[in-house]
Amino acid sequence: MERRIVLGKMLNLRDLGGYPTADGRTTRWGVLLRGDNPMGLTDADVQLLLERNITTIIDLRSPAEARQFPDELTARSGFSCHFIPMSTGEKLPNEEELIGLGYFRTLERKDTIRSVLETITDAPGGVLFHCMAGKDRTGCIAALLLTLAGVDRLDILADYQVSQTYIRPVIRWMRETRSDLPAYVGLSKPEYLEDCLERLEGAYGSVLDYLYAAGLTDPVLDRLKRKLLEE
Repeated sequence: MERRIVLGKMLNLRDLGGYPTADGRTTRWGVLLRGDNPMGLTDADVQLLLERNITTIIDLRSPAEARQFPDELTARSGFSCHFIPMSTGEKLPNEEELIGLGYFRTLERKDTIRSVLETITDAPGGVLFHCMAGKDRTGCIAALLLTLAGVDRLDILADYQVSQTYIRPVIRWMRETRSDLPAYVGLSKPEYLEDCLERLEGAYGSVLDYLYAAGLTDPVLDRLKRKLLEE
């Protein structure tokens, strides 16, 4: 199986399958896709998703982003689309060292996180969850899922880090049109996510305890882990 999937104008669409876990299993291929905003999709691209049984779409973007750049799958049949904003359009922190804190504050919206993870758990087939670039909000959700599955922290950070490579063409275009863009925009340095996860563990004890605090129960988390992991 290939991790990166090239569809339409999507640059950062990836399968979360194939990661080894602490108990000797691997995460399941073809169940969870993380990505950037679905755009430029052909009929063949849409059919490929349906053939792979990716039928639930979760849009994590702000209302303003969704209005300006609609998720094209909402206009296609065969998909159950869920709009669950993880932010209301706040700007990125002005200082690079505060990015991890920004992620942590996003995850403090625990009702939203619970809704995202419950939607993934209840989905009858595979799920594509996305934000705008597939890096920040999507990266936080991917980190929670992979941590729950028992994936090593280094693999989680590496999964996050690769976004900056795939979205480079978009960032290059943004720099050509906006001279005021901070140098770190478009980067996904592992220390950004590591800082967030360390803050989460400092505040709650562990990622699992954070998920409990978000209102997720053992039965739901057990079902989610069964969805994530190969038997």
